[in-house]
Amino acid sequence: MYLLLVSVFISSCLIFYAFLGVYYRNKRAISIRLDKISKEDNKSIESELNQPLFVRVVRPMLDDITRVVLKVTPKEIISVFERKVITAGSPFNLTIKDWINIQIVIIIGLPLTTAAFSMYMGFDARTVVFICIIELCFGLLFPNMLLNRKIRERQKVISNSLPDVLDLLTVSVEAGLGFDGALAKVIDKMPGPIAMEFEDVLNEMKVGKQKRDALRDMAQRVNIPDLTTFIGSIIQADQLGVSIGNVLRIQSEQMREKRRQRAKEKAMKAPVKMLIPMVLFIFPTIFSVLIGPVIIKVIYTFTQ
Repeated sequence: MYLLLVSVFISSCLIFYAFLGVYYRNKRAISIRLDKISKEDNKSIESELNQPLFVRVVRPMLDDITRVVLKVTPKEIISVFERKVITAGSPFNLTIKDWINIQIVIIIGLPLTTAAFSMYMGFDARTVVFICIIELCFGLLFPNMLLNRKIRERQKVISNSLPDVLDLLTVSVEAGLGFDGALAKVIDKMPGPIAMEFEDVLNEMKVGKQKRDALRDMAQRVNIPDLTTFIGSIIQADQLGVSIGNVLRIQSEQMREKRRQRAKEKAMKAPVKMLIPMVLFIFPTIFSVLIGPVIIKVIYTFTQ
C-alpha cells in the first residue's frame, strides 16, 4: 500500500512537471516570437524612414492613381501601350505602370507647377492657360513619341544584325548543334537586342512552351517583317521535317541581299536629301561670296 501511494505521488509529480514544462516552453516560444516580430517591425519602420520621400510618399500615391487610370482607361488603349513597351524592349527597365506614372507626373505636375509659379509671379491668366495646355499635350504625346523612337532604333539594330545572326546560326547547325544550341551560341557570341529575344525564347521553351509558340511570340514582340518571315520558315521546316540548315542558309542569303538593297536605297535618297540644305544654306553663302564684292563695287561706283 505504501509503495502504491509513493508511485502514485511520483507519477503525479512527473505529470505535473511535464505540464509545467510544456506550458512554459510554449509561453517562452510565444514570447521569443513576439520579440522577433517587434524587432522586425522596428527594423521595417526604420528602413522605411530611411528611404527617400519619393519612395515613401510620392510613389504610393502614383501607384494608387495608376491603378485608377488602368481601371478607367479602355483595355484596348492599355494593351496597345503595353505592346509598345514590349516592342521597345522595356527601355530604361521601366514597366507599363512606370510609363503611366511618368505620363501622370508630366500631365499633372507640369501644369500645377506652372500655375503656382505664374500665380506667384503675377503672370497673365490667358498666357498661363495656354502654357498649361501645351504642357498637357506634351504629357500626352511625349511618352508615345519616346517609345516610338526606341522601337525604331531597336528594330533598326535587329534588322541590321539579322544576316550576321543567321550566318552564325547556319554555321552552328551545320557544325552539328541543334537549333536550341545554335540559339545559345548566338546569345553567347552576339550580345544585343536579338540575343535578348532569343534568350527569352529559350527560357520559355525551358518552362514548357513549344518552340513554334515561343518563336511566334518573339515575332509578335519584335514586329519586323524580315524576322517574321524567317521565323515562319523555321516553323514550317520544323513541321515538314525539312533540314533547318538549308533553310537557314537560304534565309541568310535573302536577308543579306535585302540589307544590300536597303543600303543602295539609302544611297540613292542621299542626293535628294542633300538638295534642301544646299539650296537653303550653301548656295546663298556662295552667291554672297561671289556677288557681294561686285555689288559693293557697283554701289561705290554710282555713289561717286
